[in-house]
Amino acid sequence: MPLVFSPLTEAILDTPPKRLFPKHAFVMRQLGRPPAIDLAMARIVESVLKKRGFRTKDADASTGGKDFLERILELIRATGFTVAIFSDKTRPTALANIMLELGFAAMCGKPLLIVKSAKARAPSDFSRTDWISYDGTDERRFRSKLNQGLDAIESLTEYEDTLLSVALSAQAMDCAVAFERANKGFLLSGEANFIEAAKLIHNRLREAQGSSGIADVERLAHEVEAFVLQAQKSGSGKRRRSK
Repeated sequence: MPLVFSPLTEAILDTPPKRLFPKHAFVMRQLGRPPAIDLAMARIVESVLKKRGFRTKDADASTGGKDFLERILELIRATGFTVAIFSDKTRPTALANIMLELGFAAMCGKPLLIVKSAKARAPSDFSRTDWISYDGTDERRFRSKLNQGLDAIESLTEYEDTLLSVALSAQAMDCAVAFERANKGFLLSGEANFIEAAKLIHNRLREAQGSSGIADVERLAHEVEAFVLQAQKSGSGKRRRSK
């Protein structure tokens, strides 16, 4: 897997965030004096997410001594997927922040769920993206579309699990690819089998460390080890769902 560099500091993002939030969505929206339609969409989105067993984080959850955008990037990396909410009434500066954060999320390979008012115009760079539109007249249809979007996101857990199984069973394991699958699967679902897979990957890397003399192997081993510790501290790690 290619290395990911911070767009803010140019540092390699080779360690997990300080805290992981599996089964969480990072919600991007205008927080300061949001328009009524933005609030209406956000309330419905959070209601649907809660019923599906997902919790949310937003920019208000970010405090500390770091640069604000750096903290936002850490929250995006620490959650399973992202939800962007905006309307034709969203303040232009807030909309610009949302689009920037969407770019961060796409860079990190996060699934995107984008919700907008019917009258809101999509920025040109996202004009080919699927949207969930809200006009305030048919809440039932809006909720149905949100659930369809969440169905697609939940199906990614099984997809990542399948790809992970293939990676783990390979005679010559690509540990970086396998770890990427374990990381994504855990953040989407919080399921313990992804932590156990990461432990297997770490063991394979430790076996290779002594003989390889390659810094990449050591770096990845430390990254996987840090993930396992953070995942265990997250309080998740529930048993795998029956199929």
